[in-house]
Amino acid sequence: MDEPSSPHRLTWLAQTKFHPPRLRGDVISRSRLLGDLHDALTSHALTLISAPAGYGKTTLLAEWVHTTSKLQTPNSKVQTPNSQAVDVGDLKFEVGSLDFSGVAWLSLDEDDNDPARFLAALIVALQRLNPACGTTAQTLLTSLPNPGAEARRLMGVLINSLLETLPDPFILILDDLHLIVEPPIYGALDYLLERLPPQMRLVVAARHDPPLSLARLRARGDLVELRLPDLRFTDEEASQFLNGKLRLGLSPADLTTLQARAEGWPAGLRLLAGSLDRIDSAAERSAFIHHQADADRYVFGYMAEEVLKRQEPEMRTFLLETSILAELAPALCQA
Repeated sequence: MDEPSSPHRLTWLAQTKFHPPRLRGDVISRSRLLGDLHDALTSHALTLISAPAGYGKTTLLAEWVHTTSKLQTPNSKVQTPNSQAVDVGDLKFEVGSLDFSGVAWLSLDEDDNDPARFLAALIVALQRLNPACGTTAQTLLTSLPNPGAEARRLMGVLINSLLETLPDPFILILDDLHLIVEPPIYGALDYLLERLPPQMRLVVAARHDPPLSLARLRARGDLVELRLPDLRFTDEEASQFLNGKLRLGLSPADLTTLQARAEGWPAGLRLLAGSLDRIDSAAERSAFIHHQADADRYVFGYMAEEVLKRQEPEMRTFLLETSILAELAPALCQA
């Protein structure tokens, strides 16, 4: 590891982990969800965005960061979805009555399941707000023989540093938390949520609920949840995406069929739209839309790579053996 106080910090961590991804030109604004995020951050410790692959969790958070802080447009004024003026010259913005000093972003991957690596990456993300944050915890990381066994203790040291070095309100975003499976890491995150500094808000995006004390946070009113029903494209959003951004010129009937087929799944609509873009005539496009076998093979390719490939062999076997069933009851599976 680099020296803990190095201004470049841990150079073996890809710096793209600490930036929201670039937004594609065909992304539609989810203004209704941006408003929900703003409302959640005013008074809730944790905002959980939980939905399967392809529902736009990362895109929503990236749009929110770009919209509210406008990192790419220094020294300018912008309007948030709640029509509040935002001074982004110093990367400050307001959410409700809180004036946030910045956002720390961390994109997670499978390699971050090592507790030492996870904590190191977390500290680097926070050091983008203040390089002095977490230096004591960094030193301990390099000296402890088994950082995983001391993850909660290290998180406590980091919490103390947050109080000292980041006194103004700020937000930490953890993207793709479902890729983390190690219990010591979740134990440390639970400790962070239990002792969360009052100026801090945590936002988590995952494909399924993480093993955190969500019930306790929910009971205390400290948790806001955005889930699959919230993230589905509405009919208006589907039309805005397909005919507005992609300019496919689909008829209302074809739009209705595609939206019903995809059930509001943004990735499904994108996959189907990609195949439609190669068809010139409106009649052929309509025929393709209504021929389920042709359309569904594009969706299957995505599901195979993004969902099935990530499952354990036993789960893949189970899914294959039960795929012929029209309905699947949990009680019957356990019999």
